[in-house]
Amino acid sequence: MKNNMKYKILTIIALTVFLPFSANAASVYLETTNNTLSVGDTAVVTVKINADGAVINTLEGNVSVKSPANNLEVQEFSLANSSFGLWPRTPSLSVDGKVISFVGGVPGGFSIEGATVFKVIVQAKKEGLVTISPSDFVAYANDGKGSKIVVKPSDISINIVPKKTGVEARDDWKTILATDTTPPQDYIVVLGQDKTLYGGKMFAFFSALDKESGIDHYEVVEDGAPAVRSGSTYVLKNQSTDVKLEVTAFDKSGNKKIAKYPMAEAGINWTLIAVVVLVVVAVVLVFKKIRKNKNANKKE
Repeated sequence: MKNNMKYKILTIIALTVFLPFSANAASVYLETTNNTLSVGDTAVVTVKINADGAVINTLEGNVSVKSPANNLEVQEFSLANSSFGLWPRTPSLSVDGKVISFVGGVPGGFSIEGATVFKVIVQAKKEGLVTISPSDFVAYANDGKGSKIVVKPSDISINIVPKKTGVEARDDWKTILATDTTPPQDYIVVLGQDKTLYGGKMFAFFSALDKESGIDHYEVVEDGAPAVRSGSTYVLKNQSTDVKLEVTAFDKSGNKKIAKYPMAEAGINWTLIAVVVLVVVAVVLVFKKIRKNKNANKKE
């Protein structure tokens, strides 16, 4: 029975990760909860992508905030409702606060319109017109070759006007946090190992989803030791499959969900395990692809 399941998992991986697809182009654009802000207002800007017939499994790029007078400030990021489940590099802000960089992946790829990549929470600081622009975006096809897909970017403008006397500042992000009382979705913890990652050491991988405010961070308890704050991968101190882990996923509102390794036999969901195994393989592929591209760029 276990061997049959093993072959089913391998088949799923082969069909969804390595099956060739053709791809031509894609388009990235931005949406906001409010294009006109008063000084002091906080809004959510969503980075979205149309696959336009392409099948994409990896996306990397920058989002530039063109605000000469520092009119708009990036406050936070959220992966809520993102179509990307792998984050070799979660959205991060440059030191000057003007460029957001990221690398995201999708196990098996996708070809949908209006897919959410991630969300940026911004606050209006001074009056003026601000332009937010996707730049240096590169998408890769789910064709087993890492073929590049042309990405067409579209800007968005936000007009910041004077604060109205006697009117409380609008905060769309605070509203989302206040109404999010739902914990992250169920997820599982699996172990992985690849000679090109983490010096060949065994690591744990987990990827929880949260539709409202998004995952904030994880805390990992290994063999009863004190909890350690972590991203979605954790290098094991105990390099053995006998390790015991308790992983807690926290969303931006503080709601949490716990997953353990190993799972109780009665609680094993083979379909979920198949998906997670696929995710681990995809993580390795994404890392290798990015490293290969960076090395190629350096040689040029």
